[in-house]
Amino acid sequence: MLFKKMVLVGALVGSFAVQAEMQNFYFGGQYNKTTLKASGGDSSVDFGSLTALAGYSFNDYFAVEARVGTGVKDESDRDGDYSEKFGVDLQTMLLARANYSLSDAFSVFAVAGYSKTDFGYKATGSTFSFSETDTVNGIALGLGAEVKFANNFAVNLEYIQLPDETFSEGPYEIKIKSSNLSVGLNYYF
Repeated sequence: MLFKKMVLVGALVGSFAVQAEMQNFYFGGQYNKTTLKASGGDSSVDFGSLTALAGYSFNDYFAVEARVGTGVKDESDRDGDYSEKFGVDLQTMLLARANYSLSDAFSVFAVAGYSKTDFGYKATGSTFSFSETDTVNGIALGLGAEVKFANNFAVNLEYIQLPDETFSEGPYEIKIKSSNLSVGLNYYF
């Protein structure tokens, strides 16, 4: 009988310890509109991607996040038996997040950290197939706002300026600017 009580007390204490440890964590997901724009031009290309994120809040003002996402909406073109497709293959980020609460439910935040995005290109025809991946990586900076509801849930809107990249093709250099505009949902423990 004493053993059963000790097991019960141990299980209760353990569950409270797990809850205490989890209370600083949050998890979420985002839909991102990733935009690429070449310098000196007005045209841009937009892609859609889904991102999963996990974060840890050290206090009310500072957190860190890890994100991983994949493309769900590519740009594609087809002409007869020739087709080409261009999109986000993989996007990863490790970010620091600074929060400032304007009320109990509404806060604004800034993020800064490292971002890596793999863009995939594939062209196929009746007699050939070609594919390549280009990677854009470096410092990412962004701003956002978040509204908490239903105790542990929050929706957010965020803009992140992703790293710029310069591609050389023969005598030509093209500077590409990239950014994410995202809407997301987070769950806070």
